[in-house]
Amino acid sequence: SPRTATAVGMLTAVVLANGNDGDNLYPLTEDMPLAALPVGNRPLLSYQLEMLQRAGSFGEVLVVTNDRHLSRLEAVVSEYRGPLRIELVVVEEGAGSADALRTLRGRGRLAGDFALISGDTISDVPFQKIAAMHQLHGASVTVLLKQQPPRPAADKKKARDLDGTDFVGIDESRQRLLYLESAADCDGGVITVSESMLRAHPHLEVHSDLADPHVYLFAHWVLEVLDHKPHFSSAKFELLPYLVRKQFLDQANLPLPQAEAQPQQATAMSSAAATAARLAGAVRCCCYVVPHDGHYCMRACSIAAYMQANLDICKGGAATFDKAAEPTEPLREGNFAASNIDQQSARGGSVELGPRSQVKKSAVGPHCRLGAGVRLTNCVLMEGVVVHDKVHMSNCILCRGAEVHEGATLKDVQVGSNVSVEAGANVKSEALTAEVDAEGSVVGSAEED
Repeated sequence: SPRTATAVGMLTAVVLANGNDGDNLYPLTEDMPLAALPVGNRPLLSYQLEMLQRAGSFGEVLVVTNDRHLSRLEAVVSEYRGPLRIELVVVEEGAGSADALRTLRGRGRLAGDFALISGDTISDVPFQKIAAMHQLHGASVTVLLKQQPPRPAADKKKARDLDGTDFVGIDESRQRLLYLESAADCDGGVITVSESMLRAHPHLEVHSDLADPHVYLFAHWVLEVLDHKPHFSSAKFELLPYLVRKQFLDQANLPLPQAEAQPQQATAMSSAAATAARLAGAVRCCCYVVPHDGHYCMRACSIAAYMQANLDICKGGAATFDKAAEPTEPLREGNFAASNIDQQSARGGSVELGPRSQVKKSAVGPHCRLGAGVRLTNCVLMEGVVVHDKVHMSNCILCRGAEVHEGATLKDVQVGSNVSVEAGANVKSEALTAEVDAEGSVVGSAEED
């Protein structure tokens, strides 16, 4: 209808940038919010904003943060030049995603159906297709799922490989989400399916290869569930499984909109199908499944995933996403002459690179200084990093202001902000965090991964 077509452009997105998952990226997030971490020399938040902007269905984006990270994210948001209206919303430190939604609801900021997106998600999935499916089916929630690449036939998944895995049940059309359970909550990987579900969907498919990148589209009435379930803290681990289970259980206690209230409470995604489903008292959970060789979709929620995201963006493996534009000025000369940075790397502004140095498949942030004979492979250097002569590094991440002295060799190492690595050090598979020695200098202190 004309009302629906107009309202679709008024959708609101909530981006969770309050960093509760930041511990998985320590020490990278020690003094920087997860959503501000650079990927291809762009802040992570910029990728969610680009996805929402491309969809053309969103007018406002509420970026959830806390007081500790507010100033840093204000700087990130100030660099956005697109059409979206972006507002930073402060919630209490440690607030979960469901807690954040309650806060936004209490402030009157969510008037219709809304998207909920993790601040570490990078995806070029056309969000307008997810919104269209949500509207067509009158869904309570629509979930983005990404199929993982198939394992070799000889490589069988073991029980210990199920850590962090979900068992996901979908119908044969691959559009209805019927079952959702964390493998950690299943005894020995055994799942229990209700008879009512099997009667309604006898061709249920259960997958362990569907990853959840934490991109959801919720019906507005679902916010009332959070009022009835004040102990729910997480949308992913509590609210979503609850809604999935309720499709085949008694729905008498759900706060479904009543028929007489519909004209006044029509949400931004209202449609004939949505209204009919709600009036019937139906909870309907849908999913948009991306095949393993389809659109790019991942979460930079661990050290390994963050490294992979940087590699993908720098080499162009993230489909339609680009790394930050290369600076127009050449590499600075003088003591640090221009040298070899390959095409699968990203370079920020005011970078100095010494003679006989090579940078491969790496992201070098602005104001970094690399000496002579330096070798970087699969590395991420954030702003202001200094690497002295004859340093060799591979699969390393150096946070802002870190310094590696002459002749050091680092492999699979994360170096915290302003940490100094001693000359000649040989470090493997460790996290180096800030520690002040007796002379007051910051030196590297090793922590096992």
